[in-house]
Amino acid sequence: MSNPDDRAVPVRASRAPLSWPPPGLERMQGRLWRVIGLVWAGGLILIVPLLWELATEQPFWSLGPFEGNWEVGMAIAGLGLLILTVGFGYLLALLKDAAAAATSGYGTTTILEVATDLRRDTGFLVQGLRHFGGMDTAYRTSVVRARMYGAGLVLGAGVWLAFGFGVAVLLAARGFLTASGVWLTTVGPAAVMLAVGAWFLLVQSTRVRSAHHAWTGQEGEERIRHEAAAWAGRLDDAGDRVALGSGAKGQAARFTTWALAVAVLFVIAVVPTAMVAITGAIGPILAETAIPQFLSVQEMAGAAEVLRRYRLEQDENIPAGEAGGALQNLAFVGLAGDPEPWERAPATRYDQAWFPDTDRFPDAFSETVAVDLMSRALSDFTVEEQAALRQAAAHPAQAEFATLSRARLVDVVATRWELPFPDTLDFRGLPWPRFAAFRAAGLARVAKAAVEASSGDVDAAEATLQELISTGFLLIDEGPTLIDNLMGVVLANMGGDALETFYARSGRAADAQALEWSRAGAKEAARKARAGLVSEDIHSLLQGIPDLVVDEEPLRGLRWEYFATFNMLAPCINVHKMVFGPDETYDEWRLDARDALVRVRGEVELFKLAEGSTAASDGQLRGILPRLLRTTLGGGGSPGSCASLVNAYEGG
Repeated sequence: MSNPDDRAVPVRASRAPLSWPPPGLERMQGRLWRVIGLVWAGGLILIVPLLWELATEQPFWSLGPFEGNWEVGMAIAGLGLLILTVGFGYLLALLKDAAAAATSGYGTTTILEVATDLRRDTGFLVQGLRHFGGMDTAYRTSVVRARMYGAGLVLGAGVWLAFGFGVAVLLAARGFLTASGVWLTTVGPAAVMLAVGAWFLLVQSTRVRSAHHAWTGQEGEERIRHEAAAWAGRLDDAGDRVALGSGAKGQAARFTTWALAVAVLFVIAVVPTAMVAITGAIGPILAETAIPQFLSVQEMAGAAEVLRRYRLEQDENIPAGEAGGALQNLAFVGLAGDPEPWERAPATRYDQAWFPDTDRFPDAFSETVAVDLMSRALSDFTVEEQAALRQAAAHPAQAEFATLSRARLVDVVATRWELPFPDTLDFRGLPWPRFAAFRAAGLARVAKAAVEASSGDVDAAEATLQELISTGFLLIDEGPTLIDNLMGVVLANMGGDALETFYARSGRAADAQALEWSRAGAKEAARKARAGLVSEDIHSLLQGIPDLVVDEEPLRGLRWEYFATFNMLAPCINVHKMVFGPDETYDEWRLDARDALVRVRGEVELFKLAEGSTAASDGQLRGILPRLLRTTLGGGGSPGSCASLVNAYEGG
């Protein structure tokens, strides 16, 4: 774009400039832009949801994206249709006024110039007055055309959004368009026209701004001051003939103060609204993705329930901490090196592994490994395999099962992790239990039973397998994480496989067959029970989680996981709670959850971690978004606070 200063200044006419807008066209000035705004607003509100519903593939049984909330879809469509109707009504009225103007003798160009005069400076532009005086006629003509072309294209894009959708529906209903074709037909031309129109408007705006800056720097400011002083003088001379007069003069500071006040009001109004809008959108999204589904583990635990009849009698005198220590000792059998961060070292370290080489024998990843070890006599194994089985059977860590199999409670938390938990840790960041180590311990227990059975001590072999099953149920019933529950299921099933094989091997065919039938029936019942479940929507799931947490029937690990997740997400899902904070109903539920979940000393600290108080105990919100949220909502570190959730995601 060339600089207007480089152009020759045209010779101005000596006669008085034309008034603007022309007489009788005052009502039309810039009115096309009101039509454009209404058409675009109505089109977006009406078309976008309909386009989403039409172009998004749905199963045949679905009510559509709005599902049961069809009233919402109808209300949105009705609002969009109303706005679009008003917009087209304004356009028709404008065209009627344009026709009347043409009848009065005005030309088409003049009418379009008035209708698109959003800045109300087209009169100066077409005559080359004020800051347009430095432009030659051709340059000014290009600016006027850019204004008209830009407005026309933006209007056309808005009109096409509605018109194109109607055309796309007609074509799609006749098999000429696919879902993607509907999107392309509706949005494609509108987007192209909008982009080109915006480019025209940007070009003319840049040229006008450049000319205005050049004029202001040369003669504009001085000329405006002289014109303002002359006008004010004439106003004073008019005296009482002018209502109210001019008012106090020299009050520029007052308007500056008002501008500052408006800016402050804008920040106060917009920041809280934006924070609520952002977190109000984040909450449901996180709920959809973060609420865990653990039906498979619950199904596996249900299928293993038939083995509970083989669990040994529990000893109330075994301390929960002692049982937890035995569990942690098993987790480190044969493992060299230090524990992970926040993980406790075992009280008793067993440096020797259960088996000489688990990569060769036994196959820890085989689903039938327990049956394979129990179905053969010791003499049927190779010399190396016999040595491995005897090493596992005689391992001193086998003594830990005597404690675990008869314990009623186990303090997993106090013996597995360092307490108190650090401020930087949250529930999701806890070191995982050593699943492979416990599976190896279970295989070692089966190996011990196999050696005892081959030695003729069938009572000891049966008791060994019952201790393995009992240890599994201790983790199923008392494990505070879902991984603990899953490990318990694996150990119980491993013992069940071995016990079933042991009965068949020992000539107890009836016991073996009864156990086989009962386990198969329980597995099928659990599978069918899960198959009959219908996936709940997120609203129903969230509504049911509080009751599930305090219910004694589901797996404890599942209840802990749901408590931690729900406690973190719920305050941002409900806008009322997000603004006003947790109320007495939340506090009552939290106390009920604590009474239902906390059974041993270590779980007191785990509960604090799950409810979020430990992770936010430093009271520091990290990141711009959490700080703005704290400014808006306050109380960022309290349990149940939406700011705590945003802080965790922003700072973590």
